[in-house]
Amino acid sequence: MERKLDEALAVLIASTRRVRRKLSLLQIAEWLEVARRELGGLQAVAERIGLSEEMLRQFGSVRNLSPGVKKLVAQRRIDSVDVAHRLTKLAVGEQLPVARALVRGQLNSDDVRAIVSLRRSAPTLSLQRIIQRVKDSENIREYLAYFAVPPDARDKGLLRARLGAVVGDRNIRSLTIRGALGTVALSAEGRGRLAQAAKDSGLTKRALVDQIAGWGVQKPCQRDRR
Repeated sequence: MERKLDEALAVLIASTRRVRRKLSLLQIAEWLEVARRELGGLQAVAERIGLSEEMLRQFGSVRNLSPGVKKLVAQRRIDSVDVAHRLTKLAVGEQLPVARALVRGQLNSDDVRAIVSLRRSAPTLSLQRIIQRVKDSENIREYLAYFAVPPDARDKGLLRARLGAVVGDRNIRSLTIRGALGTVALSAEGRGRLAQAAKDSGLTKRALVDQIAGWGVQKPCQRDRR
């Protein structure tokens, strides 16, 4: 059993730190499960290979995908751990339609993130309408983003101030909060500023909007001086 554990750890070290991997995410997840069973938990595995437990949890979540999506992952048509992990946050019946649209180039990784976020805020909305809303936000001149609003962060004035510190208040065309769902429309200049701030922070635009909304710790941003 010790030999099997050593093999699993070697595979994980070689596969979780490289952009170009020889194994699919599904194969990595199976080796991770071997190591987890042998060591008694993900934390122990994380300590042995020097990777965060949260990152390992994302790799392991691939095993929870629906059979159809697992097939796409096995074929490496979906090969991003971030995308695969986000797909697990959708209902089993909704994972494959989104995954297929992603593979066909009809959606990108940012779209998947937005779909998951909007689904969380609008559980009764049909998947088709959610996808359409996300696509519509890309096709209009203004930058329109939907985001989930944490229960303890629904102060519209404060949220606008935080957004304004990043993009400039005059570039916020509209900001609405309806229950747990927020929508912000930015001018072209605002979108450019958001894109630059996201790049500086190592995030996507939608990830930065989620962060500003209160999901996670916000990184310091340069205040608008115009």
